[in-house]
Amino acid sequence: MKRFISALLLAAISVMPLTSAAWEPTKPVSVVIGFQPGSGNEVGFRVLAAEVTKANPNANFLIELKPGADSVIASNYLYEAKPDGYTISVPSYVGTYITNDIWQKDIKKFKYNSFSSVMGMGKSPLTIVANPKSKINTAAELAELVKNTNKPVTFAVGSGAHRMTFEYFMWKAQGNKDLVKFVQYQGPLQAVSATASDAGIEFGIMPISIALPLVQAGKVKVIGITGDQKLAKLPEAEPIKVGGSYIDIYAAWSLVLPPNAPAEIVEWYRRAFTAAMYTPAVKKYYEDNLIIAVPAEMTPAGFDQHIEHLRSIWMPLADQVDLIGKK
Repeated sequence: MKRFISALLLAAISVMPLTSAAWEPTKPVSVVIGFQPGSGNEVGFRVLAAEVTKANPNANFLIELKPGADSVIASNYLYEAKPDGYTISVPSYVGTYITNDIWQKDIKKFKYNSFSSVMGMGKSPLTIVANPKSKINTAAELAELVKNTNKPVTFAVGSGAHRMTFEYFMWKAQGNKDLVKFVQYQGPLQAVSATASDAGIEFGIMPISIALPLVQAGKVKVIGITGDQKLAKLPEAEPIKVGGSYIDIYAAWSLVLPPNAPAEIVEWYRRAFTAAMYTPAVKKYYEDNLIIAVPAEMTPAGFDQHIEHLRSIWMPLADQVDLIGKK
């Protein structure tokens, strides 16, 4: 809570009245999202966009879901869109800026730094969950299982960040790659739903914000969360430590425009969505869904700097995963 308020206070310093903006939308804006319905990208954007529209009645947003290839279909579309402010996107940090360069590199048209960055919109820990029938209850037990299992074990994942978490856990736990596999779903909601079902998927990896309703309903159980901090609203969720290390990866969503968007358009979006971040409705949504705002990532320059930081950490592992033949 304190972290959220501090983030918004710092961000608010740079927010000026939007009536002075040189550009503002005068027709509906197409919002391209690369996942199936129910992703954190979509749901979080809808909450913010509602507040933007309240403050700016001419700003209306039409969601266009273009799932596939871990959001590459959506990003390819954005890459070729006009930079006129009427096509925007809400990509995930790790997928679009890191793992698309590894697992989808042959089909992507864009470079990781092709787009016009606006801001980071929030982030949430990932969680490893298990079907309630699973005998596994802790990260230590899961590490032991993936290393020594003599039966097939399956994980459901819904994006590149989730798969990267799976790969990292397997690497640190010295998992049995012949018996422990993942199944790629087209979004996190689909992945957690599969884990909760009787489809034979024992484990799943997705944002805790997406898994939370099924956790609270007892449909899945939390094995652990990424990062190194416990969550005040979910104290039973322990940070995952495997091979002596925490997993420093989050579900995080950003706001971007096509390449070469004019500065005044980028600035309108930055100010409008930053203002929305500290409205009561957004604050409550973030608190309820365990999402945090990071002030350093809420400007174009700050966001780009953070992406470079993430790439310096995760690209070496991604390269290794590619080199050992995981496709």
